[in-house]
Amino acid sequence: MRKNIIERFIAFLGIPQNTPEFQWTKTPTYQKRLGAVKYGWILAGIIMLAVAQPAFILGSSLFLTFLSFAFLDK
Repeated sequence: MRKNIIERFIAFLGIPQNTPEFQWTKTPTYQKRLGAVKYGWILAGIIMLAVAQPAFILGSSLFLTFLSFAFLDK
């Protein structure tokens, strides 16, 4: 099986892949959450383009980044 660029980068850096935190990213629950986060970012991006206010875009991006990290955590 071919490795994608992220997996090759992780191997290049020598990051251990047998930790519980790394294994969490391979679970179906995490993949489902990742899909929801991707959909949320796409929807938010469309809204940001429609509003087109720099302050709104910056505030929304920072808030969505926080929500993404919180939602993808265990």
